[in-house]
Amino acid sequence: MKPAETFSITADDGHRFEASLHATADPTAPVLLFLPALGTPSRVYRGFATALAAQGVQVCITDWRGMASSSVRASRGHNHGYQTLVETDVTALLAQLARRVPQAALWVGGHSLGGQLATLLAARQSPPVRGLVLVASGSVYRRCYSPSLQIGIRFLGLMAAITGALIGYFPGRRFGFGGREARGVMDDWLHVARTGRYEPAGSTFDYETALRRLTLPVLALNFRRDTWAPEAAARHLLDKLAAADRHPWIWGDAETDGQPLDHFSWARKPDLVAAPVAQWIYQHSTAHSRESAPNSYVIYSYK
Repeated sequence: MKPAETFSITADDGHRFEASLHATADPTAPVLLFLPALGTPSRVYRGFATALAAQGVQVCITDWRGMASSSVRASRGHNHGYQTLVETDVTALLAQLARRVPQAALWVGGHSLGGQLATLLAARQSPPVRGLVLVASGSVYRRCYSPSLQIGIRFLGLMAAITGALIGYFPGRRFGFGGREARGVMDDWLHVARTGRYEPAGSTFDYETALRRLTLPVLALNFRRDTWAPEAAARHLLDKLAAADRHPWIWGDAETDGQPLDHFSWARKPDLVAAPVAQWIYQHSTAHSRESAPNSYVIYSYK
């Protein structure tokens, strides 16, 4: 395993941000672009990336526009939404990543919102993606949630509208949800919450149709204690991928020797998750046979 390499990216509109590549000694090993949750800097996933690389999977992690290494911050004068994140920033990152690991099959995935946007990225198939790895992710369609959380989602929508009008962005940390978020990001998030559909403002790409046509292998790893990405939300997102080879996995306490994992705590115990995720990637990779994977794990699925 090589030391992580940090590199800079400049998007077509001049936005600058950083990513880090956790490479392996094998340049042909699969590479997973892993996208962060809402308001979460990439450094949160360093342990997970390091653990996956030790298992033979190369990993690239990056910061969202407006977060950490990003050259901009959400404000009245700087707004963006899902379209910019997927079609501008990640597109620029992928071009640089391809130059660094040209022989590696590309996998994409992410945590929470990162998993949703990774799914949209895969739907575009530009460049072609080998498979999807979703961790603690799912649709935010409010009907997938408990009555109390549905009220919370409505409250977030109200606060996003008020703060957007007053200060030009959503101060998520004040409400315990995300970080300093652009109005467009919250508008797109709330559109999915209301409709269950991915229709990023300003985009001409038909994501819903493209999602139905995807035929990739998809791992959806969710945690039984996770209230922000419950089983119903995971199912709703996977149901959009009707043609895909879907592998839902609800992780209970017994699979972690009694160590409870939830929406955020899994990233603080990366070794528990990294090994079986790496095994699954190898099992579903055309570039590497099942026998080349470092360990053997059983994938548990709900029916």
